Amino acid sequence: MVKFQLEVLKFKLQEILKLYEEKSSDKVIELFKDNINELCEFILNPNNQIIFSEKEYIEKVKVEIELIRDLAIKILGIIEKEEAKKILQEENTVFKYGDDLKIAVKQEIIDYDIDLNSNVLFIGSGAMPITAFTMSREKIKKITCLDIDDEAINLSTAVANKLGFNGIEFTTEYDKVDIDLYSHIIIASLVPEKIDILKEFYKKANKDTKFILRYGNGIKELFNYPLLYKNIKNISKTVIKNNSYIYDSILIEKES
Repeated sequence: MVKFQLEVLKFKLQEILKLYEEKSSDKVIELFKDNINELCEFILNPNNQIIFSEKEYIEKVKVEIELIRDLAIKILGIIEKEEAKKILQEENTVFKYGDDLKIAVKQEIIDYDIDLNSNVLFIGSGAMPITAFTMSREKIKKITCLDIDDEAINLSTAVANKLGFNGIEFTTEYDKVDIDLYSHIIIASLVPEKIDILKEFYKKANKDTKFILRYGNGIKELFNYPLLYKNIKNISKTVIKNNSYIYDSILIEKES
């Protein structure tokens, strides 16, 4: 039954993406949102979480998981850019996934001791950096968004200016970011090379810097890149999981 549901989810995502590629429209974008919301509901369903807790089952549906994740990430990228454009055109926009993410971010602020004196770097911010916007609303004054997608950074910069988030900086230049300035470095769940970035930035960070890696293992791999704990060696780490959120996270603390 669950495998059939995965096939249906995959088919819907494939077909709506084809429709978008043939002709973009507001109706197609709304269908995108519906499909992403449906995928999130599938992931957060307790019964599905129990089934996917078995490693043997995950291996059976590994191909489907990877295909669905690739489709979902591509579609979310499109949604974010279209949402950004709507805001710039002063059009109303609603996306449940964004509301769910805000709740998770507010919990992260508490879990990782992010406060008014924190300086946060968010890697993989995208065109609609809800994490940065949420933190800014919570009075976190120093936030930098980093992404390799020029269009995403241009759109998010314009949206931030439009909405009055003047304290957020945006950049695509990884090599020009001063890592030692930041108290917290967050790596988005949709960034596949998390470990490589961690290893590179860990060496440059201050001794009190906290790294927060978002990821998804098991059923959450349907919408997040996974993380193998064994790849993080000889570093102090704390895993924080919550079945109510679409992703999990791991805290890496720089040791003195």
